[in-house]
Amino acid sequence: MGSTLARMRFTMLWLVAAVALLGSAVIFFYEPDVLAEGVAGEMEGEAVTMGMALMMAGMALAPLVLATAVLFIPGRANAITNLVGGVLLGGLGIFSLISHLGGEGFHAHLVPGLAAGAIAWLIAGLSVVALRRHSLEAAPPGSLKLEFTATAHA
Repeated sequence: MGSTLARMRFTMLWLVAAVALLGSAVIFFYEPDVLAEGVAGEMEGEAVTMGMALMMAGMALAPLVLATAVLFIPGRANAITNLVGGVLLGGLGIFSLISHLGGEGFHAHLVPGLAAGAIAWLIAGLSVVALRRHSLEAAPPGSLKLEFTATAHA
């Protein structure tokens, strides 16, 4: 039961990150002059191409794929999948923030994008905890296991 509940929690976090990324895309197109630039064939100084469209679709689709995958991947492999996905999406969020602040200033569409990046780092951190738990559970009999517990005394 605990494993299923953990997978559902990770799935919900990935879905929230996906909604935040899609919200970021919607807000991006409501910013002044963005739609006019897109119609003219240029966005943020880059030519609009099919490759650019596929990259944007992939960024929105990646958290949805991960949300589905973690439902079916068991145990340690699930934690590794979440860790890799969380670090990649979180790194993309940091790159996006640095690239936008370096040249153009702060835009409204960065807020939900940064929220998605923060959720991705949360997923990565929780995955490290899950990996640690799996390594403690899989320790062979007679091996040294250090466990830290807190106890309260009345």
